[in-house]
Amino acid sequence: MFDLLRSFFRKWLARKAPLELSYSKISAYRFCPWKYKLLYHDGRRVPPNPHISLGQSVHKALEEFHKREGKTLDELLEAYDKVWVNEGFQNPQQTQHFYEKGEKMLRQYIDWFHLRKSEVVAVEREFRFPVGTRILRGMIDRIDRLPDDTYEVIDYKTHAEMWEQSRIDSDLQLTLYSIGCRQLMKAEPSLLSYFFLAHNKVVTTARSSVQYREAIAEFESGAEKIEAGSFPPDVSKCPRCDFKSTCAYSSDKAPKGNGKSKL
Repeated sequence: MFDLLRSFFRKWLARKAPLELSYSKISAYRFCPWKYKLLYHDGRRVPPNPHISLGQSVHKALEEFHKREGKTLDELLEAYDKVWVNEGFQNPQQTQHFYEKGEKMLRQYIDWFHLRKSEVVAVEREFRFPVGTRILRGMIDRIDRLPDDTYEVIDYKTHAEMWEQSRIDSDLQLTLYSIGCRQLMKAEPSLLSYFFLAHNKVVTTARSSVQYREAIAEFESGAEKIEAGSFPPDVSKCPRCDFKSTCAYSSDKAPKGNGKSKL
């Protein structure tokens, strides 16, 4: 009963307010529209797992470290220990393994940070602005002011996969964050960077006006489908989905309906 009331309340609120979309929401819809519905209309929570907890812990540690204008490795590791998210681990050995992975990332990070000649001007900075009748929002990990007085957007990645330059050059998240930075700083960032902490490697790119237009077009296209209540399940994604063991449309179960939802 509580779940039904919660779902009804979410849908009622959605009718009263303009649709707000972040990159995370757009990404969920691109991955599988039905997963988007489970997450953002039904209020389902992704089950905790070691990789999510590691990512949250490292991000929170870097946020606290920079907000306190930390300088030393000891300060960074103290923040890490304080914010450690101890969820989703199968046993103490697995917890220790992932904790040490995060610690290694941060030890490498501090060396890179000490070599930087830029100024950290924003940490976990939210942007939110209208795009037509909808709202685009996001949270930027970090914005630096460079020596030439331009800005660099930096987003931390803790996963093991190292992306190719071509993927980063066309990545939607960085494009939207660049637009967000323009709104926040009143200037276009000259650099957009992913810091792949597991590899201790920063990969940098930039964006063109054409890419900005394409990103906004994709935002609007996704928003129209979401507002129309179109949530067809993409069963090809089931093996990589967080809800594969509980979703009614999981590829090892018989599908029900067509994913059309009236909001």
